[in-house]
Amino acid sequence: MKNVHRLTILRRDLLVGAIAAPACAMAIPAFGDLSPQEDLHLLSTQGCGRATGYAEANRIITHNGKTHVAWLDSPTEGFRVRVATLDHKSGQWSPTYTVGEAKDNHGGPALTIDSQGYLHIVYFTHHDPFRYRRSKRPGDASQWEDEVQFGQRLTYPTLICGPDDTLYFSARRSFGDRPWIVELWEKKPSYDWNRVGSILSSRHKGYAHFQESLAWGPDHCTIHLCCRFHEKSDKDSYGRLQTVAYMNSDDFGRTWKRSDGSRLEGPITPDKIEVLDKGGEDFERGLRAGCLAVSPTGKPTLMYSVVAKLKGESWLATSDGSGQWKRTRLNDHLPREWKALNLIMAGGLAFDQAGRLHGVAQLQTGERNEKIWGDPTNEIVAFTVDGDDDIQFRAISQFDAGTSHWFPSIERPTGHNQIAERPGVLFTAGPAGNKNTDLLNNRVYFSHGYVCQFAWDTRNE
Repeated sequence: MKNVHRLTILRRDLLVGAIAAPACAMAIPAFGDLSPQEDLHLLSTQGCGRATGYAEANRIITHNGKTHVAWLDSPTEGFRVRVATLDHKSGQWSPTYTVGEAKDNHGGPALTIDSQGYLHIVYFTHHDPFRYRRSKRPGDASQWEDEVQFGQRLTYPTLICGPDDTLYFSARRSFGDRPWIVELWEKKPSYDWNRVGSILSSRHKGYAHFQESLAWGPDHCTIHLCCRFHEKSDKDSYGRLQTVAYMNSDDFGRTWKRSDGSRLEGPITPDKIEVLDKGGEDFERGLRAGCLAVSPTGKPTLMYSVVAKLKGESWLATSDGSGQWKRTRLNDHLPREWKALNLIMAGGLAFDQAGRLHGVAQLQTGERNEKIWGDPTNEIVAFTVDGDDDIQFRAISQFDAGTSHWFPSIERPTGHNQIAERPGVLFTAGPAGNKNTDLLNNRVYFSHGYVCQFAWDTRNE
């Protein structure tokens, strides 16, 4: 009963705040009057500038009647990785637990679970060794085993769990004198972390970013990977070359192939990988990748956005398994009130247990100088795909042009978690800050279509 009351008050307060906001903050009639169609749970008011970034790192795990959520706070004592758990039967949230420290706002966690219910988490770094911990008990995020360090000069984690509970982890590796790469690591139960090798490489020295995301095929043996190469930055340009691409591995990352089965020989660069789109500042079009998903029939679906001249559009691309990709422009399916707006990444995709595709992305006006990064007009929207032409969008955040709602993260299958009929979504409300070390008081929200249902069921028992 208390949870129902708390959720009701929160939603009412959000709506009242929006109505009472200054005219300048709400002067976006293009957004329409649509309110969030799901209840929002406020997890934190200490979120950092990238509290729920980056989307490629899964931060939500649902398993055996509980949903565990992880994010990055920035209290006065420094950056802290947090986790909290929702009990489905009672509708109640646990206290917030601290897993460990992070170096700066890049040190957010990636979370997964094994077949026995133990949680696994990696975090901390920005060009450093990663920190890893396992929960002391299955299904319990309140206590964790001792911290373990591994790797060198790593950033941006992804984490999935294999059929035998082997953990697979990827991250960017930076160098001072040669092109940056993406490394793949594995950890078998009761063994130390082992570096499998390099799986992606920039073609140019200096700063690079990859946005790789990993997803299992239905056989739980094939690893599918989507990425966005971001290369060739200099004093006059941030990312002259960008490439959205795909590959997969049926031997747990030892070798990689294109969707038509042809083998890729390393180092795997944009010249070799299966390319879906090209951009970058030299092309006057910016690309960002969302997290991919794989259907129950084994077909990978990718999502990415293209921004050119302040206009942003997002695309779904689904492989036919023979090298061809069917593309769907998501902007064409937006509600009438949103048609003139940008639909961009960050974002992600997930198939639920019934095989329906779900996605999350950012909506924005694109009219401000901030363009994409931290634009106050950023809002979170989700969508569900039923068939080729039935794509239904809904609002997740409370629209407010004075507050950036961004860095959405949708729960994705990482091996042993259970994706609900409407997957949970985590996002940040607040600014980016000026530096990676800024300590901010951003809000962190979790949205789940069944939160109220859990509480209602408990009240009527």
